[in-house]
Amino acid sequence: MKNKALIVPLIAILLFSSLNLASAAVKCPRCHGTGEITEDRACPSCGGDYEANIIRKRIMAGNNGTKARPATSVSGVFHNELADVGVYGVATAEVKSATATYTNTSAETYFPPGEDVTVTVIVEGIEYAPHLSCYIYISAVGDTDCPECGGTGIVTATEECPDCGGTGFVAALPGDENSSLLIGGVAVGVAAALVIAAVLVVKRKRVTEESLRRLPPSEFQNWVIQRLAGKSSSQKDSSMGIDGYTVEGYPIQAKQSENVGRNIIDSFASAMGRSRARTGVIVAFSFDKGTFEGIVRAKLHYGFEIKTVTVNELIESSSRPY
Repeated sequence: MKNKALIVPLIAILLFSSLNLASAAVKCPRCHGTGEITEDRACPSCGGDYEANIIRKRIMAGNNGTKARPATSVSGVFHNELADVGVYGVATAEVKSATATYTNTSAETYFPPGEDVTVTVIVEGIEYAPHLSCYIYISAVGDTDCPECGGTGIVTATEECPDCGGTGFVAALPGDENSSLLIGGVAVGVAAALVIAAVLVVKRKRVTEESLRRLPPSEFQNWVIQRLAGKSSSQKDSSMGIDGYTVEGYPIQAKQSENVGRNIIDSFASAMGRSRARTGVIVAFSFDKGTFEGIVRAKLHYGFEIKTVTVNELIESSSRPY
């Protein structure tokens, strides 16, 4: 009898807790009650990262002028690593003597998916000689013919809201106008404690490399800039490949990709030159063996100091890791 007598108050407590929790449910602020969220994400086909898709395989140089009008021909064989996305780009050639540097750029060139393309740039004003230093690299990358994003690098995805689990409602914290029906007592105290604990768990959720990979490119760039205590760049600087600046005024480039290599370093060095910066910071998930070669080249030929920082270093470090 005693056990049966306990059943009624226990049921009452459970119903009381459920009613109070239900009364504390409010429309989810993230999905606005729809249960779904729509986000812009990096295109799964091209990744939204065009610079990383074109690699240089070799350089060739030779004479292409006369005594009256000297010129040097610099050619590069470039390969678009994407299997199904074409990319447009501009190549810059440099011919350096002991006293001067001569440059010129190519017209916008199309690089078909998975193919080699030879780009030739004529640099006037200097006759070719074996002792000259000749370089050619991709200095600007434009649109693609990506079938998924049309060259924007962004696709729109709709999925279940992670905050409310697709219900459209979340629990209100005590003190909200929507939780005024909460009444004191053991059951309500337990319910409120569960709600607060759930909110604290969400707030303390640790940032990971995997969660950063899922961010839209603009949000990833903002996270990197905030971790470096910097500020976002202007639209003009962003078009040159500079995503932001540190508090010291160093350009920042945030690459949401793995195995960033020399071609990215070369492009960033070109952007630094246009912005008249001597020091810059590149952040990526990882860097390949060609990165060091690019950094040394930028230091020897241009006097640039390029610092590399991994995303994991930004996550783990309590201060700026450079």
